[in-house]
Amino acid sequence: MSKAIKILSFILIFYMSNVNAQDMHFTQFYSSPLYLNPAFTGADVCGRVSLTYRNQWPGVSKTYRSYLFSADHFIQKYKLGVGLLLGNDIAGTGELKTTIINPSIAYQVKLGRKAVVRAGFQPGIGLVSIDYNKLIFGDQIARGGNVPTIENPTQTKLFFDVGVGALIYSEKYWLGTSVFHLNTPDQSLTGNEEGRLPVKYTIHGGAKFPFNKKEGEAEETKKETMTAVFHYRGQSEFDQFDLGLYYTRYVFNLGLWYRGIPGFKAYKKGYSNNDALAIVTGLKTKRMNIGYSYDITISKLALLTNGAHEITIAYQLCKPNKKKKYGLLIPCPKF
Repeated sequence: MSKAIKILSFILIFYMSNVNAQDMHFTQFYSSPLYLNPAFTGADVCGRVSLTYRNQWPGVSKTYRSYLFSADHFIQKYKLGVGLLLGNDIAGTGELKTTIINPSIAYQVKLGRKAVVRAGFQPGIGLVSIDYNKLIFGDQIARGGNVPTIENPTQTKLFFDVGVGALIYSEKYWLGTSVFHLNTPDQSLTGNEEGRLPVKYTIHGGAKFPFNKKEGEAEETKKETMTAVFHYRGQSEFDQFDLGLYYTRYVFNLGLWYRGIPGFKAYKKGYSNNDALAIVTGLKTKRMNIGYSYDITISKLALLTNGAHEITIAYQLCKPNKKKKYGLLIPCPKF
């Protein structure tokens, strides 16, 4: 790739990541529940850990690589979930890095025997950095590729961040909402007010339906289910709607997602709000879930990006026979 193309690629990525200050996003967002909504903290049958890796637009040199790690546990005595979310996002030739460290807490209340309400709180810190030594500037090209004349080649910015969320669910249905960056933290490396992180809000939910359910059969023992899910998120002038369907048979999962809002909103004339189709597949055992998804770009970037790859792994820290003492389980997919 020529120097000119490298410069153009970086300008595009830096503009999208810094000026518009958009968050990481994931196709298998239910495998990163603390990133989706802090109300999910401790919502599984016991302690769990999860890992997520996403490589977005591998067809473009050095675009987005995102990593997430989360761990959470439910303290039955206090009806309290506690957890920790760690994330890292790397973008562009200059390796614009965003690191998040977010502890989270959630409180649970039962509504009779058929529903549960949870509320979550997620304070945390973020760190943004960039290495100017890995960039190519105009004066370097004019001088034949010499090193840039920058006194501090690495710039960093530390900021405080706050998020909240709520969730209600029954044996078959769930509905949640979350709001992040309530304090619109300043993550600018240059002191520009446009570097403030806009508030991000989400609404997500779905329904899970069994096939050939037997009388008295527990929800978690059903061998074949169909699950319909949706996820809407907005941040600044940008928003996105995901609609998906999952089929589960024993340990095997297969799903299809559509991402976009066609016909309702276009950010610029001639650019419809169509982003991607995603194929999701996974394996689920009693204690471990493994998922893989591939995003098929359907926008005008389709010939350039090569889609996106995402891998998730989640592990449950207790034995499955402990499920009963926790009451209702959230029926949403775990891959």
